[in-house]
Amino acid sequence: MVVKIATTAAFLLLVMQTSFGQPASKIYGAQYDDLHKRIYASNLDGSGLTSMSMLVRPHYLAVDWTSTPHKLYVGLVPSSGNGKIVRCNTDGSDVEDVVTDVVGVGDIELDLVNRKIYWLQDTYDDDRIWSANMDSLNSGITQIYATTVTSRVLWGLALDVQNQVLWITERGSTCYASYIKRMSFSGSGVTIVRNPLCNPHDIEYFDGYIFWGDLDGIHRANPDGTGVDTLVSTASIVGLAIDGTNRRIYWSDYSTDDIRRVDLDGSDEMQVISMVGEFAGIDTDYSPSAVPAEQSLRLPETIELLQNYPNPFNPSCTIEYRLPTRQLVKLSVYDLYGRQVAVLVDGVEESGYHRVQFSGGDLSSGVYFYRLHAGSSVSSRKLVLLR
Repeated sequence: MVVKIATTAAFLLLVMQTSFGQPASKIYGAQYDDLHKRIYASNLDGSGLTSMSMLVRPHYLAVDWTSTPHKLYVGLVPSSGNGKIVRCNTDGSDVEDVVTDVVGVGDIELDLVNRKIYWLQDTYDDDRIWSANMDSLNSGITQIYATTVTSRVLWGLALDVQNQVLWITERGSTCYASYIKRMSFSGSGVTIVRNPLCNPHDIEYFDGYIFWGDLDGIHRANPDGTGVDTLVSTASIVGLAIDGTNRRIYWSDYSTDDIRRVDLDGSDEMQVISMVGEFAGIDTDYSPSAVPAEQSLRLPETIELLQNYPNPFNPSCTIEYRLPTRQLVKLSVYDLYGRQVAVLVDGVEESGYHRVQFSGGDLSSGVYFYRLHAGSSVSSRKLVLLR
């Protein structure tokens, strides 16, 4: 059987952010060393680079793109003693404390629906997940998770705001002592979804997938850790960020001290920013996992069949399509001779954003086509199975 169907109906629009919300336009990076202590900002292609000085080393950061003006939330970590999380404009002005007396501020993520900030406490022997209110000082501080194992570090944090689920990368002394864990925002239901992992770093959630970096590169998987694809085979990851508008991943690379990017299908890898000094946390100015709920109500305006990803693929890939209204839909796959080799969807589908998993496990390498019939509209695209 070559077909595995998994669609998202209209009532699950909350997790599909690629076609609405504000478009991403900026990338921000924290330069985490005693000499520089700066935050850099640039256009998504690295042009228009600017910087702002911080009094204390900035470690990780997150962008509140719903505020006017936009705000940065920055974890400041001194060389000794406790740090804090501050809020400022994206040019570095109007700095305000948000959470003070913080031990080892690690990765930071924002819940822009409920106006919460989440961060990791990173000390190597007493690591924790915390949350607090974004808009007031030391308000609503709550511990979510803790581990006191020696030489253990919580490195990356990812949020699925709509489903109130988070993931962490938890690194131990060996690959088999390192994990990706998933839990609720309250800390309940802790589950290991990936093990072993060698030197795992940051993790992000986007479009129904988790993305993370480790010694083997950048990877994508389903939220439960299954269906792993490697997008970049060699990368030294510190921080990850998702550009949901252009479907790209950005990362800070500790071996080259630069910021790089790659498309979500693993293509078009390139350097964006190169500097002297270590980059740590990065973020774009449209964080798709923190999209406000009111924006999720917007439906597609046209019927659209998207390019499958990854492409080429082996043995499975994802096909997405969008429907502005309820339609009779047929989605099929054909070989170069026009012979139908699979039917992925055949029936009435609701308006919204839909995703189908196609497995070519029983097919030979080569070029195939997939075709969407939706009402009177017909569109097709090419996919490549490469073993």
